[in-house]
Amino acid sequence: MHTGRLVLTPQDPFFALPTLDGITGHLRQIDFCGERLDQRRFLLGERFLQLISFMGCSPHIELEPTDDDRSFCHLQILPMDQPIFLQGRNTNPPRCGKCRRRIQGWERIMEEWQEQPQDYQATCPHCAHSQNPAHYQWRQTAGSGQLFLYVENIFPQEAQPSTRLLNTLAEASGAPWHYFFIQD
Repeated sequence: MHTGRLVLTPQDPFFALPTLDGITGHLRQIDFCGERLDQRRFLLGERFLQLISFMGCSPHIELEPTDDDRSFCHLQILPMDQPIFLQGRNTNPPRCGKCRRRIQGWERIMEEWQEQPQDYQATCPHCAHSQNPAHYQWRQTAGSGQLFLYVENIFPQEAQPSTRLLNTLAEASGAPWHYFFIQD
């Protein structure tokens, strides 16, 4: 059973890289990712558990594929041609960037945003502030971007990336990163 994923992405939802070589090279250098499983998926490296902090009492994380095809924790790198919005069943309504009140009807807003991600502006029903919904504050339950690193099979809020990992991603890409959680 898939429990969810930790998603790392540049803070700028419109940031894209021409190649993934720098990111994968840096992640291998700090031993965050290991052997390549296919074009976009990797086993986790030896230092994964030092670069991701787990909360609570000794979580059980399956780090390798099993014979019975159970879900296991691995890295998936997903570049996109244009920004997309990722959400899950754990997604909460975002807050307005100005008045901080919750924005209801966000599902429709994000559907419309997908048609013109660069130019779309949504107006807050509470204060009339206009902003691109890609910049909404989702409180780590959703996000937008063009480049995503999925750490698969991580329950929401179960883990968080270390400062070293976020700094490595920033160094490799030239842009600051953040994270959120998606539960299918």
